[in-house]
Amino acid sequence: MQEAALSATRERLDSSLPAGAAPEVRLFHACHSRLQELVGSCAARVVAFNLGYLPSGDKRVTTNAETTVAALEAALEVLQPGGLLTIMAYTGHPGGKEEFDAVEALLQGLSPAYWVSSEVRLVNRPSAPVLLMVWRRSDAAEAPGRGPAR
Repeated sequence: MQEAALSATRERLDSSLPAGAAPEVRLFHACHSRLQELVGSCAARVVAFNLGYLPSGDKRVTTNAETTVAALEAALEVLQPGGLLTIMAYTGHPGGKEEFDAVEALLQGLSPAYWVSSEVRLVNRPSAPVLLMVWRRSDAAEAPGRGPAR
C-alpha cells in the first residue's frame, strides 16, 4: 500500500462517511499479504481490495498474484457471516492478467455451501477492470475457514 493511496482513501472516507463512522474503518500502510497479522482474530464485515497500481503513482509498483492470493485467503478467514469481500482487478498492466487468473481460481474453489461469489465485467471493453464480490453466507456461521472445496 502506497502512502499516497492511503491518504487519498482516508480523505474520501472522512468526506463521505457520517460523523462517527470513520473509527469503524481501519486502514493499514502495509502489504496486503500481512492482513491476518494486522487484524488478528477480528471479524470484518467488509474487506475491499483495489488491485493493480496507483494511477498517479509509480506504475512499476503493483500488486501481484502471490501476495494477493495470500491476502484474500486471510480476508476469507476474518470475514464474518453475512460479510462482503470486494476485489477490483485490473488486467491491462504487466502481471495483471496472471493476478486476475489466480484470484479467479481461488474464488472458483470456494464451497457454495459457505460462499456466494459473482463477477461483474464490461463485455464490450476487454481491458476494463473486473469487480469480483464474495459474500460469506449468513447461515455459514460454523464454516471452518473457506469451507470444503465445492
